Formats: sequence, structure tokens, C-alpha cells
Amino acid sequence: MNVMHPGFVHFVVALPLVALFSQFTYMVTQDKAYSKAATRIIAFALLVSVFAVLSGLSDAEKIMNSNTILQDGVNVLNNHKIFGFVVVAILFVTTVTKWFALSKNSSRLEYLSIALIIIVFMTTLYQGRSGGSIVYEYSGGIDNQVITQRVNEQKKN
Repeated sequence: MNVMHPGFVHFVVALPLVALFSQFTYMVTQDKAYSKAATRIIAFALLVSVFAVLSGLSDAEKIMNSNTILQDGVNVLNNHKIFGFVVVAILFVTTVTKWFALSKNSSRLEYLSIALIIIVFMTTLYQGRSGGSIVYEYSGGIDNQVITQRVNEQKKN
């Protein structure tokens, strides 16, 4: 099964952490370059998150059609899909807030931005854990025939 989703989601998790570091650095140094960097990083994370959701929807359809998920994992997969849109929405609000903070030169919005970036980071960690459980606990997207074949090969050796 050719899956695209994992390649995108790693960026969605990592980029907010980088933006948080940049935003903290801005708060300490008051150097606008760090604030601009945090804005660009969060905006890029928003863009990548859209690709993560689209590829996730495609991969989820493949998983459901090929029945490569344990039945208990279907609810987890459905919740994961819904929460993906929540992450995109939070990233959108964070990006817009960060952009206004920069364009209006507002320290209040900069402080709100740092809180939103922390929320984004926490939600992406939660979402990543949920996605990992789909694969590792419920065998989502794993071809069981390949696993059985490899186990049998190892038993022969």
C-alpha cells in the first residue's frame, strides 16, 4: 500500500516546535527577525497540514477498502480524521493571529501567539499519538499477509 500521510505529518509535528523556539527567542531578544521566522514557520506548517489531511483521507480510504485495520481501530481512525480538521483549524487561527501580531506590532498578540503555538504543538502531539496507535495497536495499513510471510520465513531460518 502506497501511503503519503506519514511523510507530511512529521512536518506538522516538528514545525510548531521550531516556531515555538523562534517565538521564545523573539520574546527574549525583541528581534523582529525571530517573530517573522515564527510566522513563516507556522504558515508553512498550516500548508503542510492541509496536505497531511488530504493524504490522510486518501490513506484512510485505502485502509478501509482493503480491510487492513482491526475492527476496534475503525473508531480510532474516524476520530483521528475528525481531529485532523481541528488541528488545521487551530493552525489557521494561530497563523492569522501571528500575522496580525507582526503586522500590527502588538505585544499582546505576540503573547497570544506563543500560547496558540503551544496549543498547536500539544494538539499535534496528541494527534500523532492517535495516528501511531492506528498503525501499532490496530494494524491500520499493514498488510497482514506480508507480516505472516515474514514470520514464516524467520521460522524457517
